[in-house]
Amino acid sequence: MVILDPEYADILQKLGERPKGDIPDVMTIRNWADTLVTKSSQAVPWPEGMEESTYSATSLDGTTFQIHRFLPLSVQQDNGTAPHRAVVFAFGGGMISGSVQASRGFMAALAEMSHTQVFAPQYRIAPEHPYPAGIEDVYATVEWLQSNAKRFNVDPARIIVFGQSAGGALAAGVALMARDKGLNPPLAGQCLRYPMLDDRTTVDENDPRVKYMTWTPQCNDMGWKYYLGGKEKSERPDGSIPYYAAPGRAGALHDLPPAHIGVSTLDLFKDEDMAYAARLAAADVGVEFHLYPGVPHGFDGPHGLEGFPAMKLGKEMWENEAKWIMRF
Repeated sequence: MVILDPEYADILQKLGERPKGDIPDVMTIRNWADTLVTKSSQAVPWPEGMEESTYSATSLDGTTFQIHRFLPLSVQQDNGTAPHRAVVFAFGGGMISGSVQASRGFMAALAEMSHTQVFAPQYRIAPEHPYPAGIEDVYATVEWLQSNAKRFNVDPARIIVFGQSAGGALAAGVALMARDKGLNPPLAGQCLRYPMLDDRTTVDENDPRVKYMTWTPQCNDMGWKYYLGGKEKSERPDGSIPYYAAPGRAGALHDLPPAHIGVSTLDLFKDEDMAYAARLAAADVGVEFHLYPGVPHGFDGPHGLEGFPAMKLGKEMWENEAKWIMRF
């Protein structure tokens, strides 16, 4: 039996039967996703006094990319001399879409709610730039921020990686990479908003949840395929995919920074996110996990249900994330 949040049930009733439709190609998904993310991000009120600026950095392979800084008024007005915490924010988009520009409303909101500087890299996306381009851009952002910590009055030991959906895979992968590379100082935390963690994800077509999913198994498979260099799922046996690319494949999760993970019951990623949280806890990594009942992927805005705003549980998730970040 599928339990629907009353707000989501009301939306579905007003929409009527949602057509399944075939996704013809990756660019169709990109255009669809970028449009819905931009609209939902623009619907978020821009915080008073928020400053946005842009900087250039060099990725691990020598490519130049842009980093956007979101500086909330509360941090601007802090007259203390102690350096602040910071968040490195990886946007969502299924590995094949998304941009800082499309998600800037979400980034500014997180900066405002958590009283924290947010640095958002315009990381490269597939299919033009498959793994490892994106994760190397995000990791390079962490290194760049640590190198420029005094410039931005940031404490290099209080940097949290944050990822939304596909960005959650990059954030989790960066946490693994930072551990393995011996990043010094290490990351303070990893905050994963309904993260896309495992390329092996499958769901039975008869699963009653499927018709309520806003990010479908077909879209997900296409995202992973292009991120992993065009390989179909059948061409990706165990041991063939680096765990930096798909953190759900990681064997050892010890010595990782504390994690905050939130996902909903009608999200395709629910099972993999729950499993990752449990495995982190089993490895003695601190975990705060939230399961939001009866709502789909992107319930905080980018859900793709045209004409309807973010659901109320989305605000609860954002508040939980902000409270967790402010502990650092």
